[in-house]
Amino acid sequence: MKQYIFRKKTKSFLAGVLDAAGYPLARRFFKKAHSPYPPRHVLVIRMDHVGDVLRATAIPKAVKENFPECRLTFLTSSWGAPLLENNPFIDEVITYDAPWFSKNRYASRNRFSFFQLMRLLRKKGIDLAISLRGDLRENFLLAAAGIPERVGYGVTGGGFFLTREVFYRRGAHESGHALDLLRSIGIGVQALRPALYFSAEEEKGFPSLVRRLGLTDGEKYVGLQLGAGASAKAWPEENVTAFLLSFADRFPDHRIVFVGSGSPKVGRAVFDVCPRGISLLGKTTLRELCLLMRKFSIFIGPDSGPAHIAAAMSVPTLFLYSGTNVFEQWKSLEENTTTLRNPVSCSPCHEEICRVGGHPCMSGITPNEVLTALEKMVR
Repeated sequence: MKQYIFRKKTKSFLAGVLDAAGYPLARRFFKKAHSPYPPRHVLVIRMDHVGDVLRATAIPKAVKENFPECRLTFLTSSWGAPLLENNPFIDEVITYDAPWFSKNRYASRNRFSFFQLMRLLRKKGIDLAISLRGDLRENFLLAAAGIPERVGYGVTGGGFFLTREVFYRRGAHESGHALDLLRSIGIGVQALRPALYFSAEEEKGFPSLVRRLGLTDGEKYVGLQLGAGASAKAWPEENVTAFLLSFADRFPDHRIVFVGSGSPKVGRAVFDVCPRGISLLGKTTLRELCLLMRKFSIFIGPDSGPAHIAAAMSVPTLFLYSGTNVFEQWKSLEENTTTLRNPVSCSPCHEEICRVGGHPCMSGITPNEVLTALEKMVR
């Protein structure tokens, strides 16, 4: 029996019903079109969150090293697209803010509708598409766009829209799932490491960016992410406040730099107890934040985009992991990372808002644990 990754049985049931009808119809009506090998034009899709797009930055290099003459197009979200800028292995980036991912957290900036996107892809003459998420809607998009070779997963249903449905290894790390897709088309890469690329203009402007934001060359900084994309992943305000009260005494030669995408759901007390802290909340673009990671001796954050960016930039990173996801599937594989967790029976919940009183998976990561881990990392 086919396995789906839905938490709710009703969704798995509906996906099963769809597939029961879809696979026989696909065999009858979805005839596989001729696809040249090696492919002349490859499409990679990752349209969800920043951390997921970051992991996918390694894919274009692997594809181009195996198919050096191909054109590579990357379909992603507007919030993830900055991570792909200046990537020498990408020929074109198409942005589309899929409404089922944005959930009102991001302002949609779509230039076209879903069906206009379908027609656009059809005109591109794409030979091979790699869909990393295994989403039903993406699988349908590829088939409707008439792409002859469609590689991906059917874990949310709609695997019949694919020409090459790859077996999903439940419990494997997310990078392993991407590797499985690549190996299915003959790309035998051993590992995938996120990579960010900066232009000469960005490098030249880095010193002025640092000065504009009030950072200097003579000080040591610890980056601290306030909030997270989902509140269930955020370290509670009381823990942050207690941590900051002790930080100045235990690390007198370091300054805290607060980062985040905007106004976090934390109170004024967080800033009041850290008068030497520097707030960059809402003051940088995502590209600027990536560059600024170089100024941090250490970065502290939840399982969220900025922390994974810090790790990808080779910054020693202290992860505060919630019980939201399966840790072994989503943990960072980068070197120089330290992880703190408080295992709880309700994990993985896959919730955006914790429904358990006291938010134990995150409140259970004590300020003293973080301070102790930080001391070891500083040494």
